[in-house]
Amino acid sequence: MGLISGKVAAVALTGTLALGTVGFTFTGGETVDKVKAQLEELKNKVVQYEVVENSLFSKIELIKNNATASLTDANDKIVSAKTEINNLKASKSFLEKQIQNLNAEVTGLKADLGAANETIAEKEKEIVTLESELSRVSGELEVLQAQYDTLLADYNALVEENNTNKSEAERANAEVQAANAKVAELEGKYLEVDQATKNNAPMTDAELDAIGTDVTPDVYDAELVVQNLQLTYIQDGQSEAFKAAHPDLDIQEGDRVWRVTNKNAFAVYVEYVKGSENGELVANPSQTFYMTESGGTMIIKWQDENGVWKQTVKAGA
Repeated sequence: MGLISGKVAAVALTGTLALGTVGFTFTGGETVDKVKAQLEELKNKVVQYEVVENSLFSKIELIKNNATASLTDANDKIVSAKTEINNLKASKSFLEKQIQNLNAEVTGLKADLGAANETIAEKEKEIVTLESELSRVSGELEVLQAQYDTLLADYNALVEENNTNKSEAERANAEVQAANAKVAELEGKYLEVDQATKNNAPMTDAELDAIGTDVTPDVYDAELVVQNLQLTYIQDGQSEAFKAAHPDLDIQEGDRVWRVTNKNAFAVYVEYVKGSENGELVANPSQTFYMTESGGTMIIKWQDENGVWKQTVKAGA
């Protein structure tokens, strides 16, 4: 606005000088007034323009400030959203890995289940075989028990018969002694009797006593007694020398080897327990070996001839 006023003033000044030079009277006063009025109006418009311009700048600054705040808020929201996205991505990756691991476990369990089913099938076949063997052994046991009962009855009958024969022999011995006494009373007829019976002398007391009344062989109940079993932990069960000496055991790494010593002339059924491990076996005469997966205190149990359970305990590494 100051620049425009300067230019208008210069024009007016130039016009005045020109008129003065030629010596004419100035008659443009009305025009000058109009121009002055126009310039005043123009000045007012410029001032108004500057006011509007300043107001516009203020509004623009306000809009910029609002836009900056909005952008800052938007950026904060974007950062927050990205942070949450990253968190969710991490959770997603973790869950995907867990699902992958679980799928692997499921696959492994399915494989284990298949193997377990195969093992169950094999064990069921083994159970059928063992049940058949048990049936056979039970049959043989019944036959042997019947034979034993018959032999025991025969033995008891022989004992009864032996007692009867012993009584009869004692009675006969008494009759012979009475006869000898009668012969002693007949000493008067000794010569006559001697001539008649010189080759048939009566039996002496010593000869009578020498006649046994017992029968043989005797049956000893002690032969049926179940002797106590002995349990031993094999310290060198993992040694190559022991494995070579007992290839039939198929000893694996970590197996603990135990030995049951049976001094009886017959097999004995044995149950064993060690912590959570338990099982059963038949201890044959002499020595029987078995294995467990871990060491600890081992207990074996068996029944004596009266069906009473006996046991022995041994610690193993």
